[in-house]
This record gives sequence, C-alpha cells and structure tokens, in this order.
Amino acid sequence: MEKNKCKRAIGVILGTIVAVIGIALLLRSCGTGNEVPSPKNFDLTQNEDIQQGDAEKRQQEDIIADLNEKVEEGMMNISMNMAPTFPTGTSKGDLLIVNDDMNRYPQVIEIYRDDTGELIYTSGGIPVGSRLEKDFLDVDLAKGVYPCTAYFHAIDPDTNHAVGTAAAKIEITVAG
Repeated sequence: MEKNKCKRAIGVILGTIVAVIGIALLLRSCGTGNEVPSPKNFDLTQNEDIQQGDAEKRQQEDIIADLNEKVEEGMMNISMNMAPTFPTGTSKGDLLIVNDDMNRYPQVIEIYRDDTGELIYTSGGIPVGSRLEKDFLDVDLAKGVYPCTAYFHAIDPDTNHAVGTAAAKIEITVAG
C-alpha cells in the first residue's frame, strides 16, 4: 500500500515537472523573436499641451456611448428550434428560424453535420423581423438522429458579404 502511494506521489511530481517545462517552452515560443528595447533613461520633458486632471466627465460619457454603439453593432440574436424533426429525409421539418427584429442584418443559416462536416442545409436570406418555420433539408438523410452545428451569418445587404457569424449546436431527427 505504501509503495503505491509513493509511486503515485512520484508520478504526480514528475507530471507536474513535465507540465511546467511544457508551459515554459510554450510561453517562450509565443514571443515575436524581436527584442523589446529597454532604454536606460526616459525623457520626462512634458509636452506643452499636457493638462492637469482627468478627462472631463462629458468626454468620458461620449467615449462610453461610442463603445456601447460599437458593441450593439456587433451583437446578433440567434433563434431556432434546437431539435428540429423531419418526418422523412425529403419532407419539411420544423426549423423555426427567427431573425429577431433587434438584429441589424438579414441572416443566412447553414447547417453542417458534426460527424461528417457535410453541409446539409442552407437557407435563403431571412430578413430582419422575419421567421422561417418549416423548410426542406438540402440532402436526403436516412432515419436517425444527427448532431449538427447551425451557423447564423449576418449579411450586409449592400455587399452580400457576411459581417458576423454565430453558431449553435442542434440535433436533427429524421423520423422515418
């Protein structure tokens, strides 16, 4: 019994040492390869435009408002049935995809099978404030349960390019 405890302790110690060495090597390899200059003497001569005190409160409020606006631009609400069911591989299923009216852009949804990476569904454009309750898959799936990932692409209507993407894990069931 004591031998097993001793062996286990040695194993833990060796594992810890290997982990520390691995982390050290990883951190060392993350560098850019360029040395950062470290001047010996800093010049503390002040610029003539320096003012005393913090930024005025109004300036801070403007900065916060600008940042909040940028965050809102990048946000996207996604919504769909997380377990859609299709009676057969060639019939419509209850996808219930919703492009919330709080979103800024139309969405295109793609669904990929997790096991094969196969694209099995692509929606058309779904305008802001609209929903797509039922649709056909792009492939005829056999009866079964399929873990998938649904990608919601926000599309700029002026360029037709994706400006953002969000993903959700779903499980598609083909009943028969």
